Formats: sequence, structure tokens, C-alpha cells
Amino acid sequence: MRIVKDSVIYLAGELFAKSLPFLMLPYLTRKLGPEGFGELSYYLTWLALFGVFIGLSQEGAVTRYFYFYGKKALNTVVTAGYLYNIVISALLLIGCWFFQAEIMAYIVLATMFQSFVNVQLALRQCQKQPLKYITIQIILSLTNVIFTVAALEWFQNDLVAYRVLAIVVANALTFFIASMVLGNLFSGENRITTQRLKLSALYIFSFGVPLILHQSSFFIKGQLDRLFIYEQYSKAELGIYSAGVQVAAVLPIILMALNKAIVPYYYQNLKDQKLSIQTIKKYTLLCIPLCIIPAVIGFVLPESVYTWFLGEKYAESKYYVVMYLLGYGANLPYLILVNYFFFYGKNMLISKITLISSVVYIVFLFMFSVRSIELIPYALLVSNLVLLVVLWWGVKYVNEK
Repeated sequence: MRIVKDSVIYLAGELFAKSLPFLMLPYLTRKLGPEGFGELSYYLTWLALFGVFIGLSQEGAVTRYFYFYGKKALNTVVTAGYLYNIVISALLLIGCWFFQAEIMAYIVLATMFQSFVNVQLALRQCQKQPLKYITIQIILSLTNVIFTVAALEWFQNDLVAYRVLAIVVANALTFFIASMVLGNLFSGENRITTQRLKLSALYIFSFGVPLILHQSSFFIKGQLDRLFIYEQYSKAELGIYSAGVQVAAVLPIILMALNKAIVPYYYQNLKDQKLSIQTIKKYTLLCIPLCIIPAVIGFVLPESVYTWFLGEKYAESKYYVVMYLLGYGANLPYLILVNYFFFYGKNMLISKITLISSVVYIVFLFMFSVRSIELIPYALLVSNLVLLVVLWWGVKYVNEK
């Protein structure tokens, strides 16, 4: 019952928090137009890329530390992660200043504060505090919408830059509010020292560096296509494509919300030896048929629904919605399998498996993108199928070791 209760809270909170930016999508597609929306998608791709190296999977490191070692010295781990974040962000900002890349500087700042917020969310998840977790999410969404609308209505030019700047302000304000309501998570007995900071930094690097390949895989399969399209097709075509992908992105949001609620109990049952690999495989097989249901729903909806929501210029977005709902549906069996790897700290193995999937994706992305923009979604479908097959095989390896 506790799992069901937390799942409902996480799901309701995540859906409400994520629905605000989603409902802002029609405003952005109309306000920016296909070309401006395509340009915005291009810059947000860089935000995702910077997030791989600035964030360094710190939220995952914090979560695993809590479940293996508890609260002891957790404040030092978080502080070490923040210091790393600040240092690498400062180096990137110097590079932006040297190349006079103003929007890229905004992207770096947005990524830095986004990483801070992600750690705050991870701390709440560890504590099984879904209400505080979703409160932070809602604040982030509300501020994002408010600052974006205010900026785009107040200014007439450089709307893409002001949209990115609004993200910076929203992330920074949310982090400030979240850190101020931290509560009694940390114990005052664990004083931060230089030696503890070094050990904590070593822990973060040992956890995060092997996952760079893993996180890069998510970037490659979730964002790299925009860079290909930006170079080979028009901004308007990229805008139509990106609008469809963002509509379909509702599905992974729902799946991740469910995953966040279940992970603490998933880990606890593994720790107590109440969850076997046979059970995990059984649920993986049972959920595979469910993957196509969202795509079927997207296909049945008439084209008029998409033009009503996105605008008259986005009629072709329906095709991309359906295809990416099919591709994102594979996240369900993926999450069931990959959480087993994370619990046992098989980060390097995860990275190797996702690297294989990423290579497959890049090969097919290159092949399809030079032929037609409509073929690009098939690269995700093929690579996700390969990912699931290799993960299924890899579970046996983890179990034996």
C-alpha cells in the first residue's frame, strides 16, 4: 500500500509539474514559429550535452550512497558534487566568453542550476518524501512558465535567447528555494573537512565517470538527431519534427515518474532478497506488449487534434508523435532491467551495453538522415530493440558475478 500511495503521489505530482511546460508547447510553437522553435530545439540539445559532463550523474551517486551508507557524511558528498559542478561550469563559461557565445553561456548556467536541482530531488527521493519532491518539481515548472511567458511577451526580438534565459532564472530560483527547505536531512555531527571532500569527490568520480558513456547514450538517442537535422534540413522542418517529439515525450515522463516511486522499494526488496531475477524477467516480458498501446492511441487521433494543439503549420508532426511513442515505449522494459544493474553498481557494464546501442543508433541515424527526415525515428526503434536484447543477456552476467 505504501508503494501504491507513493506511486500515486509521484505520478500525480510529476504529471502536474510536467503538464505546465507541456501545455506551454502550443504557446511556444505559435510564438516562435517553426523556424524559431527549431532553433530553440537546437540550443536545448546543447543543454542536454552539457548536462552529461556538468551533472556527472550526481543524483545517482547521492541515491546509491544513501542506500549503502545512510546519512553519514552525505552532506560532504553533496558539497563535493556542487564544487565540481561550479568548477567545470566556470571553465565552460570562460570558453563561451572567449568565443563570444552569449546563448551558449546561458545554456551552461541553465545546466549548472539544473544539476543542483536534480541533486535536491534525489535527496527527497532517498528520504521517501514524495510531497517535498513534487513541491520542488511544481515550483520549477511554475517559474519556468511564468518567466518564459513574461520574457516573450515583454521582448520582441531574440526570443530564443530570452526563452533560454528564462530557464536559467527558473532553475536558479528553484534551487534556492529547495536548498532553503532542506530540513534535517544532514546530521551536524558530520563536519566537512578537506580529507572528506577529497574522498567524496573520488566517490562521485568513481560513480559518475563510468556513466558518462551511459548518459552520452541518452544524449545520442534523445538529442543528436536535432544536430543532424539542423545541418541537413531547414529550421522549419526541425521545428515540426521537434514539436512531434516533445508531444511524444509525455510517455517517458510518465514512465520515469512511476520509476522514481518504485525504485526505493525495488532496491529495498533486492537488498532483502525478496526480488529475484526470474521475477524481474517475468515482469519485463509482461510489459513488452504494453509498449505499443500509446503509439496506437496517437495513430487513432485525427490530424486535426495535432493542428489544434500545435498550430496549423504543424500538421506533419502527427507522424513523429506516433513513431516516437513507439520508440519511447521501450523505456518500460528497459527501466525494469537497468535498475537491477544500478543496484549492484555495474555502471561500467551499463555503459558498455548502452555504448553498443548508441553505436547502432548513430549508424542508422546517419543512414536514414541522408535519405529522408521521416526515416530518422526508425534509428531509435532499432537501437532500443538491440538495447533490450543485450540488457536481457547482461542480467545473467550480473547474476553470476
